[in-house]
Amino acid sequence: MADIFISYTSSDRPRAESLRRWFEHCGWSVWIDREVDIGEGWEKRIESELNAARLVVVLWSANARHSEWVVHEAQVARQDGRLLQIHATGLPLLPPFDQIQAVRMQAWSGETAHSERNKLLETIAKRLNTPFRPLSPEPTTSVNHNLVDALQIAFYYCARQVENRCRARDGQPQHFSEIRTSFDGLQVPAIRSIVG
Repeated sequence: MADIFISYTSSDRPRAESLRRWFEHCGWSVWIDREVDIGEGWEKRIESELNAARLVVVLWSANARHSEWVVHEAQVARQDGRLLQIHATGLPLLPPFDQIQAVRMQAWSGETAHSERNKLLETIAKRLNTPFRPLSPEPTTSVNHNLVDALQIAFYYCARQVENRCRARDGQPQHFSEIRTSFDGLQVPAIRSIVG
């Protein structure tokens, strides 16, 4: 029996794996559907683990809202008070789950740090009646702003090129000289600072 059963859709596997690492770092046992053995009856195993878990954490993403399995798992956990929801989409939660408070992590893409991480972990600790040990902040990676600027400019240039190709296809006048001039004016300082 696991402390926590994580309910999610396969497209959210990276975020589910991040949750798993957070939870295991706090000392809780976690069950995730990746633990179904080859040749094992997966439906029976998932139901067994779902029913045995002390807490069910549902990762509500845009895809999870339409997943029969996630909705079923959330309903089972809701019926007996084991449901903890992570609101991971800008879309509203579907009824009846919209009547239960959720941890808001809409902008989270699976990175190790998130402003709501310790709030989530503290809530789980209370629900499992275990001590709360906040995770230390992850070291931040420095950002090369010159590289970011250069990439933004390159994407802008490519988008304008596509726009001109569409105009040419539709028989409209093209503006290559304007695009090239604006790209040359913006690109050189950023590229030189990287290559430099």
